[in-house]
Amino acid sequence: MSNPGGNLLHGVVQAAVQAVSSYLMCASSSSSSSESDSDDPVFEDLLFKACGRKDRQKRHRVENFVEDVVAKYSDEEFRRNFRLKRSTAEHLVSRYEGSEFYVANAGVGRKNVPAKQQMLSFLWFCANKNSYREIANMFNMCEATYFRCLENILNFFCDISSIVIRFPESEEEKQQVAAGFKGIAGIDNVIGAIDGCYISIRKPANKIRSTYINRHDMVSITLQGICDSKRRFIDVCVGSPSRIHDSRIFSLSPISDQLQEKCYGRYHLLGDAAYPLRDYLITPFKDYGNLTAKQVKFNLAHSQTRVRIENTFGIMKNRFRQLMRLDFFRVERMSKFVLACCTLHNLCIDLGDEWEEEDDEEEDVLRAYQGERNTPTTSVSGSQAARNAALRRLGELKRESIANNLSSR
Repeated sequence: MSNPGGNLLHGVVQAAVQAVSSYLMCASSSSSSSESDSDDPVFEDLLFKACGRKDRQKRHRVENFVEDVVAKYSDEEFRRNFRLKRSTAEHLVSRYEGSEFYVANAGVGRKNVPAKQQMLSFLWFCANKNSYREIANMFNMCEATYFRCLENILNFFCDISSIVIRFPESEEEKQQVAAGFKGIAGIDNVIGAIDGCYISIRKPANKIRSTYINRHDMVSITLQGICDSKRRFIDVCVGSPSRIHDSRIFSLSPISDQLQEKCYGRYHLLGDAAYPLRDYLITPFKDYGNLTAKQVKFNLAHSQTRVRIENTFGIMKNRFRQLMRLDFFRVERMSKFVLACCTLHNLCIDLGDEWEEEDDEEEDVLRAYQGERNTPTTSVSGSQAARNAALRRLGELKRESIANNLSSR
């Protein structure tokens, strides 16, 4: 008994094989055929006709946007649209094109999207609140192609993040960072300011919404950042649900286990009251209405110095407007994008491409001074509690010493 469905499928497969064979024979007849823009349409026409389907419908997109529009931008127009300098974008294109994440044309099939077009589409996406579809249409790509390009560029930035975002290791580097911080309010031996920042998101796929609700009743993930005096990130940790307190996120981050060794009793970070007081992490005196003049002076200097990290978050969010709310579905992709923005933020500073924060810095200092959050009480074992008490005592002694030095000036 015959099987019409099976015969039809067999016929389609045979027709497809013949189409592929015909296409390969045509391609082999000319050494330059693999570089021609007409290769892919020829193959598609053969395959679609062999399968008994109509010609593929052409989707209308913006053609030659990079060549006809972006190339004609003045430097001011370029910076206004991409929120960075043209020279910075050219540096990024060159660096991406030379990396393993940019796949050049292999000599067969459709030409790959040029590195410049890929990078500019990513930078436009970062700087503006556009959807995938809008970016893909603007840069003449189908959505699937743009999705792949975006993934490659995110992997590129994540790969170089360990080079661009790094904690000062040598004594000379630490002294340079400490000198920069000391020039702000006079606190010695500060090599970083730490804080957490909410990144607003849509509810991640297959996740419980309440897990990501922060104290402002918004769905978000937390970016923990440490910056230097130049507002460059020297360490970041991103992806934790914002329901988790900053002190808990800090204890779970890799840097928490490394700080004691990196600071070796001399250097320290500055953090708000949400963090535990340690000799390598100095927090302000808690204000119960009975602070001494010395302690008030210390808290003010502490806030004026620590506000650098809040400035850093503000500058990055103001520059890369996509961070206003991420519409990715997976937390992994959200985290990759935020890490890419942190890396891009540092690269811009390194290349002299500064961006000013719109908020008033005096208001930031006031928020830093008045908006301290307390460390939550958590249950720990007896041995851990004794260790925490000893570490806190070391932090109290160091903080008292810093306050004494400030008051004597």
